Amino acid sequence: MKHLALICALSLLATPAFAEEAEPTETPIFEGEFCFPTADLKKELSKFEKLDTDKRDTVGAVFTVAFTLEDDVAPPESVELRDGEAVKPFPFSRYGDQVMTANLTGDIVAASDTAELCAVDQEKAGRAFDDMGYEFDMGLNVRFLDTPGTHDLTQLKDGMKDGRSHWKKMVGAMGFMVPKFDHIAVAGIDAENPPIVTALKDGVPVDTAEGEVFDGARMIDIDALEDLGADAVRIDADYYRLTPSPDAKTVKRFMGGD
Repeated sequence: MKHLALICALSLLATPAFAEEAEPTETPIFEGEFCFPTADLKKELSKFEKLDTDKRDTVGAVFTVAFTLEDDVAPPESVELRDGEAVKPFPFSRYGDQVMTANLTGDIVAASDTAELCAVDQEKAGRAFDDMGYEFDMGLNVRFLDTPGTHDLTQLKDGMKDGRSHWKKMVGAMGFMVPKFDHIAVAGIDAENPPIVTALKDGVPVDTAEGEVFDGARMIDIDALEDLGADAVRIDADYYRLTPSPDAKTVKRFMGGD
């Protein structure tokens, strides 16, 4: 899910070096690896370390690297953090046509200011960047840190409150513009069909929380869950991303839509 990143255009703030390298005037040729310095990204991610510990126990800033693959195209060999003589590779997990790293936030914050994040794929050396067979994406969002399948409403409410604190930290002096978070946004592998969310009461299904599907995520109102008498939700998916969020109408307004 990407819509909250658009609220503050954080992806543009966090990756200026990549943006400069990725858009030259001539068609760029991939030389087997591509690296960019992480100093600016570290500066952004370090902001969250200044939040009180109890603001970071349920949700956190999650930075990932992902590649969306074309049919029958192999993913890159690795993504690795290079810090002096130390090299740390990050394994991928595969979800449909996408391979993704785990959360890299802690490793980048702990690295030195001269560290680099590199994508390595020697088999595709010599190809044009736009002929690699996959799309590259770096994502930063505020997510619930645990995705065990079942979440009680107390945890969700705590995440909504703390998630808003994270976003206020992101935008600094513009923090007063961050709206109230009263929804959860659930995204999975298929953007057209986000995971099903079931409202539970004492572990027993009460109803399916349909919500509104927007920008690849199912938006569920916490008040609507309470109206159903629910005290928890179950998310029916092996893999999902759970994010505290405003309602879809508010997100659209921040994205410049109707």
